[in-house]
Amino acid sequence: MRSLKPKRPLPMFALAGMAVLSSATLAQQSPALPSLGPVAAPAPLSPSASAAAQEGASKAGGISLKLMDLFVTVHPSVKVETRYDDNIYLSPNKRTSDQILVLTPALSLETIRGANRFALRLSTTIGQHQNNTADNYANTNLNGKADFDLNTRLRAGLSADFVDGVDPRGSTNNPLSDTPDHYRQTNGRATFSYGAQGARGRLDMELGQSRREYLNNRANTAANDRVVNDLGATFHWRIGPKATLLIQGKHSIIDYTLPASTLGSVENALLAGAVWEATAKTKGTFKIGMTKKDFDDSARASASAINWSGEVRWSPRTYSHVDLSLNRAPAETSGGVGDYIDRTNTGARWTHHWNNRFTTEASASYATDDYQGAARTDNTQNYGFKATFKMRRWLNLGADYTHGTRSSSDTNFDYQRNAFMLFLDATL
Repeated sequence: MRSLKPKRPLPMFALAGMAVLSSATLAQQSPALPSLGPVAAPAPLSPSASAAAQEGASKAGGISLKLMDLFVTVHPSVKVETRYDDNIYLSPNKRTSDQILVLTPALSLETIRGANRFALRLSTTIGQHQNNTADNYANTNLNGKADFDLNTRLRAGLSADFVDGVDPRGSTNNPLSDTPDHYRQTNGRATFSYGAQGARGRLDMELGQSRREYLNNRANTAANDRVVNDLGATFHWRIGPKATLLIQGKHSIIDYTLPASTLGSVENALLAGAVWEATAKTKGTFKIGMTKKDFDDSARASASAINWSGEVRWSPRTYSHVDLSLNRAPAETSGGVGDYIDRTNTGARWTHHWNNRFTTEASASYATDDYQGAARTDNTQNYGFKATFKMRRWLNLGADYTHGTRSSSDTNFDYQRNAFMLFLDATL
């Protein structure tokens, strides 16, 4: 087991700003059907906008409360889903199908004080299988976020996240156990940004830690317990009204807590790219560079590879958007298969608002998992279609269909999967 303190000095971040890459280091093999993407976080408010936003919070929904001199907006919500999945264990043969009822109650709190914003959210997702009751689950997530506008040049952010969840059986390389693998994960992150809004240059710094520990099936899961500490920075340089160049880097220390584990490593990444808004219809971000992974155990070969990350949005109409994502980055393996995964993923999504009540989303993705140190490569294709009807401002009714196929050089990991879902989503 490696010490949680770095054994090596941190790289020289005086290289004009190195980067904060997204933390994929905790990600395991994830063959599950794709989601349609997270909702973007709200942009930081300027001091002049904070009062207007606070005053208009109730207009956007929620329950407004006044606690002493503090206005708090409360958003209770509940989502009910009924799913049919024809291959819940992602098996190549002898598929197991089931009907699953999923209930997700949640409570969000938001407040703005001056130029600072605070948010807290608690949710629980309860899944009940009609036949395979051993796969029932109750995943709980608690996260908080605080954004501080300290002065005209300095901003800071703090975030924390706690997850009590499971890896569905068949979703990792671990052998099937009698029950899903149950884990707890905590994440903490601090960000600092120096540079006035609209200034030509800006420097962002980030420091974080993620910790995951499994609670059952320890014969298979103990080897997956790990802690990831990372430090990164990004330097932005505006070259035009709608174009900015950036250079970013990240230093990550990945520590597996099992004493016998040899997967501990250090990752260093350096990328360069640009953020642009070419026209009113097209905007995007793209970064490309190198990532080097050095293992603590000399028996595992160090590796360097070209990595990239990109997101582009094309909006031919104000009510129609096409999003394209391109990613290549290392990911942690599971089940003792190889040293790590060289993962490449390309995805597209078309969102169209036919009117103010009816919206459709069509998505497709193609991913390649190339296991380094093992003779295995997985190619996974996912396709999805979702339709949502807004019955009320606070009530949505919809349906979602997804199809997934994986072709692996190890045929034990081939699968085909179809899932259909009806949902009702209510948010005040």
